[in-house]
Amino acid sequence: MASVRVAKIEHKADFYRLWKVCFGDSDAFCDWFFENRFAPDYSVVLETDGEIASCMQAFPYTLRIRGKEIPGAMLCGVSTHPSHRKKGFMGQIFSYEMNHLREMGCVVAPHTPAVLPSYFSFGHLPVADAKYLECDCISDYETSVELVSVEEMEWNKLFPLYTRFAVKYSGIIQRTEADFLRKAADYAADGGKCAAYIKNGEWKGYAFYYQTEDTLLCVEAVAEEGYYHYLMEGLFAIGKGLAFSAKLPPELYLSYPFAKLTRKQKGVMGLCKASALLKALELDIPYGIKINDHVVPENNGTFDFKGNIYASEPVFEISAGHLLQVLVGYHTLNELRKEIVIFDEEKFEVIDTLLPKQNCYIIDEY
Repeated sequence: MASVRVAKIEHKADFYRLWKVCFGDSDAFCDWFFENRFAPDYSVVLETDGEIASCMQAFPYTLRIRGKEIPGAMLCGVSTHPSHRKKGFMGQIFSYEMNHLREMGCVVAPHTPAVLPSYFSFGHLPVADAKYLECDCISDYETSVELVSVEEMEWNKLFPLYTRFAVKYSGIIQRTEADFLRKAADYAADGGKCAAYIKNGEWKGYAFYYQTEDTLLCVEAVAEEGYYHYLMEGLFAIGKGLAFSAKLPPELYLSYPFAKLTRKQKGVMGLCKASALLKALELDIPYGIKINDHVVPENNGTFDFKGNIYASEPVFEISAGHLLQVLVGYHTLNELRKEIVIFDEEKFEVIDTLLPKQNCYIIDEY
């Protein structure tokens, strides 16, 4: 008989073992991660026959959605031991975790899984895209751009860049300086390096990247408007002759003869507490909507846009997952028309105009 419960600090070794079995990360990274990112109060375990067979981690963060600060927790490390897969354990821990996070005061739960569709059945739908600049080999690209290596004692100088960058997006982690420095240390724990572009003494952009014998992988690139091409050209100079991949904001356009720029869905999000999100967004919309959620029962019902129970007829009926896509700003209501039951077309169109799309992006993987 399988049982699910909130994790305890003594489960750290079980989480560590499952992470290694399922994801194969280095000992150096895992040692750092479980010392600095393990938050048992926000995580859950599933035990069967005296063994921890499945687990799921979360770490609390503040997110920025339509310019508002929203409490949430980023999910990561969803793992089931290979000998216990295809037993429905993932569904059990996922439902338990979402309801637990709600009790912990979390309103939303973002994550960036490798296979996004695995979470669609739980109502965790795409809320962010990313651009990927990729090539099999950096050619002899001529550039005079030089990046400066940034060591740990200077990481704090990069934080203002991230702060100015983050306010442009909806659905992004609103990192504190401590969050920023922790993330930088996260990269470094597994051999990550940092380089920056500086012009006239001002920090204009930075990149965290990994370099191996045959690849340069940039996992976080942040730059002031108009400076991303300097950042990329500087990385080309560092990785000349290597395969290359850089994750970039979705609105960015860069063109190089040897590289391809592709937009991909990157990031899903679940709704822990619909009423709290509606209230926090402070939307001036005088109508009600009906929400359906098969994962978090308390999200079911008819609410106004202040998050209160709405006694009159709703304008439309929508799933929690699709509503979250609209509230974050990834989709408009009209784009999701086929997924919505509309009771009042005129009011539906009014609400649609009041919920315009946002520029949605999330850098953090966990």
